[in-house]
Amino acid sequence: MYAMLNQDQRSAADAIRAAHHKQSTTAGSCFFIDGRGGTGTTYLYNTLYDLFMGQGVYVMPVAWTGIAASLLPEERTAHSRFKLPVPILETSASSIRSNSMEAEEIRKTEVFIWDEEPTAPSYALKAIDIFLRDLMNINVPFGGKMMILGGDFRQVLPICNHSGTSYKYVEKLFNDDRSDQW
Repeated sequence: MYAMLNQDQRSAADAIRAAHHKQSTTAGSCFFIDGRGGTGTTYLYNTLYDLFMGQGVYVMPVAWTGIAASLLPEERTAHSRFKLPVPILETSASSIRSNSMEAEEIRKTEVFIWDEEPTAPSYALKAIDIFLRDLMNINVPFGGKMMILGGDFRQVLPICNHSGTSYKYVEKLFNDDRSDQW
């Protein structure tokens, strides 16, 4: 699969793999793969999954929607994997118990891949961040795990009442609750 990556995909894969190799268990790292529909981001995620798993690095792929999840190994949504409530609210949290088999599986995971993350409410990413910090008992982003997020923000522009200008859309994007996580 790696041999079939285009130059941009290969550069991203190499940078992510190098960061994982250098990463300490307490630092973590976060990447965002920006790609329009049809540009091969899912192929890149599947390639990264195969490369990491082939090296004995446990990877947990998720997507916000079932359709996107069906294109990834393990075919799990973020709701299902992290036991997030539906609908997800600002105060929502994972219902996984720290002594459960699910928690143990997440503890041993080094890399998370989240396809179509921009379609998720910012509360979902925040709930998972808090859950991983608590589960790993370390106050660093995502509990020190590598998080590979991806998707296309162009597909999910915010609703701005009576704005009339593209400036208002950009302003809304960066004033979202999500901005404190970047």
